[in-house]
Amino acid sequence: MFAAPRFVAIDDNALHLQAIVKTLQGLGTPCFGIHYDVSTELHAKHFLGVRCLFMDLHLTTGIASTDENTHYGIISGILDANISPTGGPFILIVWTEHAQLCAGLQDYLDTHLVGDQAHARPLAVLGLAKASFINAADGSALDPGKLEEEVRKLVESIPQLAALLDWETDVLGAAGSTLASVLSLVPVDKRTNQLYAGELDVILSRLACEAVGKMHVGTDPRGAIAKSLSPILADRILNQSAEGTAAFWPLAITKHGNNPVAKASPDEAGLINRMLHLALPSIEKALPTDWGAVVNWPHDWPSGTDVASLGLTGDQILGGEFKIEKQDRPNCKPFLVRVGAACDYAQSRPGPVTYLLAVAIPQAAKFKTDGDGVPLRMSDAIWKSPAFVLPESTSPFHVYVHIRMSISVLPDQAKDWTVAFRFREQLLMQLIAAASDYSSRPGIVQL
Repeated sequence: MFAAPRFVAIDDNALHLQAIVKTLQGLGTPCFGIHYDVSTELHAKHFLGVRCLFMDLHLTTGIASTDENTHYGIISGILDANISPTGGPFILIVWTEHAQLCAGLQDYLDTHLVGDQAHARPLAVLGLAKASFINAADGSALDPGKLEEEVRKLVESIPQLAALLDWETDVLGAAGSTLASVLSLVPVDKRTNQLYAGELDVILSRLACEAVGKMHVGTDPRGAIAKSLSPILADRILNQSAEGTAAFWPLAITKHGNNPVAKASPDEAGLINRMLHLALPSIEKALPTDWGAVVNWPHDWPSGTDVASLGLTGDQILGGEFKIEKQDRPNCKPFLVRVGAACDYAQSRPGPVTYLLAVAIPQAAKFKTDGDGVPLRMSDAIWKSPAFVLPESTSPFHVYVHIRMSISVLPDQAKDWTVAFRFREQLLMQLIAAASDYSSRPGIVQL
C-alpha cells in the first residue's frame, strides 16, 4: 500500500532540501527528502522505486578537499548501500554548474560499481545548477516550472530512458484504471462507509471464485485476484492512449527495418531469454508444486545403475536418449518440470502431481554423431528450450525435456524439493502443447 517514492532528494543543507522537495511537490510530483548526515544511516527501503535521484555533488561541505574523488566516493557508497538489484533504472541529477564534474562522477561510478554492484549505477549522471532553481541564501524555491522543463529535457535527451519511464507511467496508469473499473461495479447507492467494504468483498469474491473455483480461493486469495485482474491490466497497458509520448519512442528504438540490430551472441540471447521466460526464486515466489516449476533432481543420479522411477541408468538417459558424449555428461544437470492441465493447477485438484524429466545441457556440449560426423537425431519426444544464462552459470545452456519420461508424486512428497527456476506461462504452454502433440499424433507412413 505504501509505494516507494519515485523522486528522492538528498542534501546536507536542510533549507535547500526543503526547497527542492517543495518545488517538486508543487509540480504534483511527490518527492521524498533526505537530510544527509554522515553519522545517520540511510534506509534502503526509501530507494526501492527511485527513478530520479537528486543529490548534492558535495554532500559533506565540512570536508575540505581538492580531490573530487572524495566526494565521488561518498556518492558511490550511498548508491551501493541503498539501490536495490530489483529496483529498476534511475537517473542521478547532481547539483553542479560544471559539466566535467558530472562526467568525472560517471566515470568514477562506472569503474567502482562493478560486478555485483553494477545494478547501483545510474543510467545517466546529469547536472543542474542549483542557483538557477533555489535561492541559496534562504533556501526558497524559485521557478518550479523551470525545474520541470529542465528535468524533462535532461530525461528526453536520452530517448531510451524516456521511453522506459514513459512505459512505467503507462503501467501505473493502467493499474489505476483497472482498480477504478473494479470499484465501478459497486452500486452508487452502496458507496457509503458502512456498505462499501462489504460490497467490495462480494465483487472480489466473485472474481476470485471465477478464477480458481470457490473451494480453492482460500489457499491463495491474492493469487486468485491476480489471475482475474492480470488479463485486464495487460489489455489496458497495450491499448491505452499514447498521446504526447510518441516523439521519443521512434528515437529510442532505431535498430530495425533497414538498420537491424546485430545478431545476439549466445550470452546476450541467454540473458534476454532468462528475463522473458524464467522466474528466479530469489526474486519471484516459486514453490516446487507451482505450474512450470523446474526443480533440482531430488534423488541420486547414478551413471551405471537405474535412476529412480525412470528404469534406465544415468548413462543410458544422457547418452542414449539425449545423445550427449561421455566427457560432457558430468556438465549436464537433471531437473524435473512441473506440468499438467492449467485448470487442475488453478483449482488445486487433488491427486498426484506430474513432472517431466529435464536436463540442462551446456550449449558447448558435444553430441554423438554418425560416421559422417552428422549429429544423431534425438527422439521427437524431446523438447528443447531457448538458450538461457543464469546468474550463477558461466555459459549458455538449453533445457531439454523428455516428454515420455514422467513421474507423478503427491504434493506433500514434493514440498521440500528445491526450485531452480520457473518457466513463465508462455514458454510452459509451448512445452505442454509439444507434449500434447507428441502424445496424440497419429501413425503416418512418411514417403
